[in-house]
Amino acid sequence: MLQKSKAFIKNNKGESLFCINSFFISILYMVIKMILETISLALISLVVLFILTRLMGYRQITQLSMYDYIIGITIGSIASEMVVLDDFNNMIRPLTGMIIYALFTIILSLLSRSSLSIRKFIEGNPMTLYENDKIDSTALAKARIDVNEFLMQLRIQGYFDLTQLDTVILETNGNISVFPKSKYRPAIVDDLPINPQREKPSLSLVIDGHILKDQLAFIEKDEKWLMSQLKVQGHQSYDQLLLVLCDQDNNITSYAKR
Repeated sequence: MLQKSKAFIKNNKGESLFCINSFFISILYMVIKMILETISLALISLVVLFILTRLMGYRQITQLSMYDYIIGITIGSIASEMVVLDDFNNMIRPLTGMIIYALFTIILSLLSRSSLSIRKFIEGNPMTLYENDKIDSTALAKARIDVNEFLMQLRIQGYFDLTQLDTVILETNGNISVFPKSKYRPAIVDDLPINPQREKPSLSLVIDGHILKDQLAFIEKDEKWLMSQLKVQGHQSYDQLLLVLCDQDNNITSYAKR
């Protein structure tokens, strides 16, 4: 009888250990599956977001209209929601939504290019906020800009005295354009009795330790010439250089990594 009891206890222990092991294995499987699905969904959303962004075109934040800004936030929000989906089967709906938003934006962009009236309807018209030494309070109210914000935007652009300004315009992308009076306009080369020579921008020959061979070919030089110039400046290799610039007279300026 005692031997049967011991055998029974031993079998129960074996079954308990098996159940515990099976439980932990199932939990581990679920966790790994969830992680892999999350990674896969994140990669898919990033790829789709990248493709849609390329199709809609790149513009700086300051060049976006309010409509473009809202559409961008909406598409980004949908893309982030795809990452936390429970199943791949639920991916179709947010993916379709992203594509519809992007296609709608592309169509509106094409229509606004072909029709001035549609462009005005979508983007609106610029508003004159200041002209003839007078602030247009009606335009400020329509743009929902108070006087303090108006003055702050002018100070950001370097204008602290309203009497120096001729016209201030609120553009459709939210930027403020300032046109100063003639006597306060910054001097340009044409205002001075000089005849400056034409200058060309410097070219980058090395960036982060990598030679830009197309830039070398553009100035009709080779890697051997570049190394000879760098050795004159005390550099034996370009691997430790952060940036190397070449001006229009083929003078080299190098910046080492730190």
